[in-house]
Amino acid sequence: MTASGASSRGGNGRRDWERALLAAIDERSAELLELAGALIRIPSENPPGDDPAVSDFIADYLDGRGLAAVRHDGGEGRTNVLATYPGAAAAAPGGRHLALAGHADVVPVGDRSRWDFAPFAGDVVDGWLRGRGASDMKAGLAGVLFVTALLAELRVPLGGPVTFVSVADEETGGVRGLPRIVADGLLAGVTGAVIAEPSAPGNPTIGQKGSCQFELRITGRPGHGSLSPLSGVSANVKAAKAIMALQSLFDITPDIPEEMAEIIAVSKEYVRTREPEDFGAAFDHVTVNIGTVHGGTAINVVADTCVLTVDCRVPFGVRRDDVLAEARRLLAEVGVEAELVERGSRSEANWTPPTDPVVDTLVGAVREVVDPEGYGVLQWATSDARWFRQAGIPVLQYGPAHLPTIHGFNERTRAHQVVDSAKVYALTALRYLDTVDPGSAAGQKGTN
Repeated sequence: MTASGASSRGGNGRRDWERALLAAIDERSAELLELAGALIRIPSENPPGDDPAVSDFIADYLDGRGLAAVRHDGGEGRTNVLATYPGAAAAAPGGRHLALAGHADVVPVGDRSRWDFAPFAGDVVDGWLRGRGASDMKAGLAGVLFVTALLAELRVPLGGPVTFVSVADEETGGVRGLPRIVADGLLAGVTGAVIAEPSAPGNPTIGQKGSCQFELRITGRPGHGSLSPLSGVSANVKAAKAIMALQSLFDITPDIPEEMAEIIAVSKEYVRTREPEDFGAAFDHVTVNIGTVHGGTAINVVADTCVLTVDCRVPFGVRRDDVLAEARRLLAEVGVEAELVERGSRSEANWTPPTDPVVDTLVGAVREVVDPEGYGVLQWATSDARWFRQAGIPVLQYGPAHLPTIHGFNERTRAHQVVDSAKVYALTALRYLDTVDPGSAAGQKGTN
């Protein structure tokens, strides 16, 4: 379908373009699903890091559709890819500029013997798109990639630019992806963003908890294992005390800001009614995960060192510094001396209000395409959304997923959700940026 094809449906008004784009996505749904499958079939596990093959594939796809791909070197082998469709009014001062974003890295597949199908299958069987990244988040990435290319192919006269952003280094909370793009000024002028991260079909995520990850290094005194606990001081035993003490971080009472009380209540009700388990308490508590424990040198030696890594997610009304201070107090209370150092992901709780234009627009599209009662909720995890918000760019997350399989075996998502999400992205771009008459001064300014 071409721009002239849209014109034949009744003019170049926004509603006509909406109908044209939705029809094109339906007609080419197999192409969209094949694109998602092709991305899945390119392994890009992190760790160890982004595979250049996936960024090359994305850049080639963009170049092949008339969008000049920018390969951005994030360092340490991480490659990010950007491309901008200028629309018909790219030069309009003070206008809107939408980013459609996602990450191309995935978590490791783990024990392949526990998968019921090939981890990088990238096929559609019985209505399911299958393979690592199907939910987190190559299906969503395919959606924003496909829609950006479709907007350019049809030469939709948008009232502002759309920038596609594919980043590396997200799954390990690294800084070689979106943080580097922001630092290098490549998102200057962007006024709103959508990340195609997994979500429930009717519930985009508009905010997220903070992240406080730290390492504890505990020392003991070695001795012969046959004499423990009479000889030596076991760092492993001290670590066990530390692990139990740190569970009380969950009991920190947040001073919830008044403006956050409603969305927290809405998010708790969402979990209670729509998730298989009620973990709504995660929204107003510090969660505590002891990620790894490494201690000792041999079974018959009293451990002289033990290192713990701890992952805490921090609600609104609590700051990272509060968590670290309480962790030190709890350790002192049980008599465990430890070196505590922040590692990994660090952020405070953050959100984009439901009244922001990019949120209001996407939620409206969700209600039209997927769920008439759709609404935004908070996220108990963290993502690249925090980097957009720290840069002053309103953002929310919406993407296809079968949530129980994220980061697990047999990852998959419903094929129709991939198509529905692409429709939501297309409507969001059209409605957030609007369209202009290509023959107007604004339209000609953007196409010269």
